[in-house]
Amino acid sequence: QSTAWHPTEGSILATGSYDQTVSILDARSPNGACKKVKIPADCESIAWDPHHPHLLTAASEDGSILCWDVRKFESGSTYWNFVAHEFGGCSDISYNPNVPGMMVTCAIDKTVAIWDTLNADDHSEWKPIACGSKEMGVGKLYSINFYQSSPWLLACGGGGNQLALWDMTNETAFQKRFGGRLAETSKAGLAEKNDAESKTEDFEAMMAAADHAAAEARQESKSGKKKKKKGKKKAHRKR
Repeated sequence: QSTAWHPTEGSILATGSYDQTVSILDARSPNGACKKVKIPADCESIAWDPHHPHLLTAASEDGSILCWDVRKFESGSTYWNFVAHEFGGCSDISYNPNVPGMMVTCAIDKTVAIWDTLNADDHSEWKPIACGSKEMGVGKLYSINFYQSSPWLLACGGGGNQLALWDMTNETAFQKRFGGRLAETSKAGLAEKNDAESKTEDFEAMMAAADHAAAEARQESKSGKKKKKKGKKKAHRKR
C-alpha cells in the first residue's frame, strides 16, 4: 500500500501493507531479510521524519498513527502512538521538510489535522499535540503533502476530483508555535548550503587546474614533436 525510502540511508526501504504490517528492508542484505511489526489495522501510509531520520511513522485504517524508533524496531514497541482521526481512517501523513516537529494528517472525514511531534517520546505519556484542523471542501481526503520550497503551503487531494491548497503563512496560531523553528532550520540549512557551495567551488577549482595542467602538457608535447621534425636532415645518397 505504501513505500518510503530512508531520507539519508539510500539502501533502506520501509513498506506498509494491507496485512497489517510495517516492514523495513535493507537492499544490501544478501538474503533479503526484513524486520516487521504488526499494527492494529491496514496500513494506509508511511513516512520518515526528515529531521529525526531514525523515526518511522505509519497511518492506519482505524485512524491511529504509530511511530517507531527503527533502532529498536524489532522490539515492536512504539516510540509514540495516538488516534488522529476517530471518524474515518487516516489516509495519509506528511512531515514538513522545513519545520521540525510539524506533521499533518488527512482522512476520509474530509479534514486535515496539524500536529506538533517535536517533544513526543517513548519515556513519558507525552503525545503529539493537536494544533488545529480544517475541512478542505474537496470531499474525502486521500493524499497530502507540504510544498518543498514554501514551508507554509500544504496541498491535498480529495475524492471530489479536486485539489485544495492551505496557505498557513498568515495563520497566527501556527506561526506562533512553529515559526521560530523555521528560522533555526533556515540558519542551519544556510550554513550547510554555504559549506556545500564552498566544497563545490574547491572541487571546480581543482578540476580547472587539472584541465589547465593537461592542456599545458599537450602543448609541450606538440612543441617537442615540432622541434624534432625541424632538427631532422635529409640523407643524400652518394653517387
